[in-house]
Parts: sequence; structure tokens; C-alpha cells
Amino acid sequence: MRPPFRPSALLWGLLAVLGGWGLVLRLRAPGHRALPWITAAFLILVALRVIALIQDWRRGRIPGTRILLPALILVEGLGLALAGASPLVPGLRLGIALALEGLLLVLAVRAWRSVGGRPGKWPEQRIAAAFEAFVPPRAARLMALELVMLGGALRFLSGGFREPAPGGHSLHREAALGSFLPALPLLIPGDLLLIRVLFAGAPAWLRWGLHLSTVYAVLWLFGLYAGLKGRPHQVMGDEVALNLGPTKSIHLRREQILEAAPLPDFEDDWARHRHMKGLHKLITPGPAILELRLREPVPALSLVGPTAPRDRVAVSVDDPAAFLAALGAPCA
Repeated sequence: MRPPFRPSALLWGLLAVLGGWGLVLRLRAPGHRALPWITAAFLILVALRVIALIQDWRRGRIPGTRILLPALILVEGLGLALAGASPLVPGLRLGIALALEGLLLVLAVRAWRSVGGRPGKWPEQRIAAAFEAFVPPRAARLMALELVMLGGALRFLSGGFREPAPGGHSLHREAALGSFLPALPLLIPGDLLLIRVLFAGAPAWLRWGLHLSTVYAVLWLFGLYAGLKGRPHQVMGDEVALNLGPTKSIHLRREQILEAAPLPDFEDDWARHRHMKGLHKLITPGPAILELRLREPVPALSLVGPTAPRDRVAVSVDDPAAFLAALGAPCA
């Protein structure tokens, strides 16, 4: 079932297009005649968004802290647009921006402390709960997951790879990503040489952006593998927790599982694709894949929040026999 269309999504899309377009023109052609019009349209849309957020706050739909970031963007944009109008503008802009940023920092620390001690939550859940005071829940979860991925990668590279995996039913031992990890750092020197050759005449900011994106991608893959290792599937009493690292998870009760079995053999890739359509997919190349049929559709928790409910799950696991035995579900 598709989620209903939200006008705010169109507004955010327009803001992203105008902001990106204006940034490109400001960097490549600062004197372009379209730049003032793009800037004005962008600021008007931000102002409309701030007004809408204020109305939602007055109706009790959102916390007042959600207004801070759009208000800071509006103040910074107005300061840039009116920089030459008066000698007082830069100082006023700086004062307002520092006040808003200081308030944002204080509230962020308070929000983090209020959720940091809650037991039974993954780190991204605690971080996202703090971020939700300032951004929508989907954006908060995505931001928190990015921090957890990068933090997990740095911890893994600084010695975490020596730590034993937690107890449970793993999916990292047979994962193809594990055998690919040693070659990942070799991508960075190749990236330096390739970008130097292909983008010799490009601006420095573009070349550095491409270099940083490559480093980020390498760290993200290390963080993904660290998440696969650190979050095996768990079967504890009546609870079943299925995890694909930090990127996707499903929590079930044992009685919700109607049937569990390996994937059937398929005649070709098209047949496999048709069969896999409509499943929750917690799979990674390498390990065996099991299919769980559920008594009722359930949602999964993905990168940006809950997904549509489904009644079948495809899940990777290193030792399918042990996992099936732990489930105790009827097996085809």
C-alpha cells in the first residue's frame, strides 16, 4: 500500500532543487542574473515552511524545537541576501545565528541525556529520539544511522575486528562482503589517480568532493559489515529478532511464524524475481537464505522507518539448520 501524498514532500523537493541550483550558480557563476530570483524563491519557501511549522506547534502537533533548524536556515539566507544593504546586517545575522545555534546545542544535549540511558535500544534509536526534537522522524533516523555506520566502521578498523561476535545466529561469516573488505582500501589510491586523470580541469572543490565520497563509501561498507557481525539474529524465548545490521530489522513472536524453510529452486532469475517480490528482504550475498511465512503481515524497520506490512520474510543466516531448530517452526 502506497503512503498518501504529502504536500510537505513537494515543498521539500522544491527546496532541494532550488537550493542545489543556487549553490551551483553561486560557485560556478556568482554574477548570474538568475541567482537573485532563485535565492528569493528559496527564502520564500523556507519562510512558508517556518510559518507552517509554527502553526503545527501551536496546534500541539510538533515540539517547538522543530522550528529551530528551518529558522536558522532562513536567517542565514536572509543575511547572505541582504549583506550589502546595511553595515548592521552582518552583525545582526551573526548574533541571531549564534543565539539559535547555541539554543540548538543546549536542547540537543538535553534531548540526548533524556534518552541516552534508556535500556533495550540500539544506539541509532537513542540518537534518533534526540534528533526528533529538531527534524522529522524519518530524517532523524537516517541521520542517526549514518552516524552509527561511520562510528561502527571507525571502531571496527581501530581494533573492533578482533572482538568476538555476540551470541546468536550469525549472517556475517559467509557474507561476500567480508572477503571483499581487505581490497576496499585499495580503491582509495585508484580513486586519487582516476580523478586526477578524468577531472584534471575540474574545480578543486569538485575533486575533493569526489575523493571524500569515495572514502565515505569505503567507511560505509566497513560499517555495514561491522553491523552484520554485531547484530546476529536472536531467538530468545517467545521473541524472534531478525537483523540486517543497522539497516533493517523485524521483531516477531514465535507463534507468528507459520512456516520456515529454505528458498525453493528456481528455473531462472525471472522466476526467482517473481517469487521474491513482496517479501521483506533481510538478505546479503553469501549466506543461505530462508523464507519465513507469517500468520499475519508485519512491518519491518528500515533505513527511514517502518515499511508496509508483509507476511513473508527472506532472511540470510550462516547456519540455517541451527536457526530452524531454534525457531521450532514447521519446516517444509
